[in-house]
Amino acid sequence: MWGLSKTRIVQKIKSMLSPTAQQYFDLESKLKTFQEDLNTKIDELNNLSNSAQDTVTYFREVMSRNNESIDQIMEHFNRDIPPFQEQTNFPCGLFDLPYGKDNRLLFNPTITEFDGQRWLIVRNCQINHHKKPPYDSFSTLDRYLLNDTDVVPGSAKPLNLPLGKSKREQWEDPRILDTGNKLVLTCTNFIQGLTKAHLAMVVMDKNWRILGINHPKYGGNGIDIMSNTGDEKNWTWFMHEGELHMIYNIEPHTVVRCDSAASPQEEYVTDLPKDLWVYGRRRGGSNPVRVGDEYFAFYHSSLPWWQSRNRYHMGAYAFEAKPPFRITRSTTIPILSGSKNNHRVLEFPLVIFPGGSLYDEINQEHTVVFGVNDFQSGWIKIPHEDLLALMKVYVKPEEKDKKDRASAEATNRLRPVARLETITGADVGDKTIIPDHADDGYPGAAEKRNTKAAYPAPAKRKRKRATKTGKS
Repeated sequence: MWGLSKTRIVQKIKSMLSPTAQQYFDLESKLKTFQEDLNTKIDELNNLSNSAQDTVTYFREVMSRNNESIDQIMEHFNRDIPPFQEQTNFPCGLFDLPYGKDNRLLFNPTITEFDGQRWLIVRNCQINHHKKPPYDSFSTLDRYLLNDTDVVPGSAKPLNLPLGKSKREQWEDPRILDTGNKLVLTCTNFIQGLTKAHLAMVVMDKNWRILGINHPKYGGNGIDIMSNTGDEKNWTWFMHEGELHMIYNIEPHTVVRCDSAASPQEEYVTDLPKDLWVYGRRRGGSNPVRVGDEYFAFYHSSLPWWQSRNRYHMGAYAFEAKPPFRITRSTTIPILSGSKNNHRVLEFPLVIFPGGSLYDEINQEHTVVFGVNDFQSGWIKIPHEDLLALMKVYVKPEEKDKKDRASAEATNRLRPVARLETITGADVGDKTIIPDHADDGYPGAAEKRNTKAAYPAPAKRKRKRATKTGKS
């Protein structure tokens, strides 16, 4: 037997075992194998548990940092910049109007003065706040008699503008121009959900009687409310040498001479090299007012703020009082900016929207009126000398007759950078270029409420820069 191989010996021993002993032997072998497998699994689980614990610890650290960041963001959101009344030392305030009565928003005003009376014209928008954007609203215009900046009690009167065959035409964002013997009121005119934003001109006598309505055919503006090929608004108007002129764009500065029916006759287009305004694309604005050899106007622009909503800013610029109407100077930082600390309804953007200005030649002072957060109407008085001090000069006075020059060194002082950071919250060291979506985040705009119409870009037109074009 002892001459047998090891394997043969094991087999011989197993044959001598009883069935019960054999089963015990096999079970013990299986238990050892199972114990080894179990130990291996336990080691793997311990490793996974340690890894999971490390992940949880890291996640908690990230959450803690995120919560701190969120707290900082919300603190900044809640704090925001001061209300417009605290952004400047110039006299300013809100007009005393019945804001919120019957769910009415009274904003985006314009202003005029004639025959010893001063009038404020306000957009009166009644809104259904139970409906989600685009809101179901209806806008008309009201006028109020003013004593300086005080609303005369009981003076409110509606401007009975036509509602069209549909009885659904709305009128908003007015600008008014006194041509001497008539009043020219331009507005955005539209039918909610059906048409694009249309620019209409209402001609009235000085008893507020409507004499006619013109529909300037220019850009995407059609011959009537149904004929637009694009949204048109924010045009501003002025009289030059007895003729009506329209500013279609500020960037580039596009001025169009029109006939008495507001039909375009000549177009002038000039650029502004080395522009320092970085708060979004400039848009009209108040109608220009002539002071000396320049016209002065106040514009708005916007940049993204919060959840697709924009913050609007107000600035001022001037241009030559002669063709081609080159821009001579402009503010480089906002005069006022929209603030969450002014009254805001629903989820509207933060807005300062200038729509008119008057110039007091005796006191040499600009009175500017503007909409506040698509809810209220405000005013500010700016001495002319102080306004000049806020503006960068692009065309020096001695260079105004040199047609081959369109820019020059700045000669006036600018506001300190510290004030820029305090008022606007801007990081002057941040060179990131933010795309300007302009009115895309403006739920008060007609095109934002037009859910059915498509919006093709206006047809491009041929034009010569800084030169006269042929009659259109």
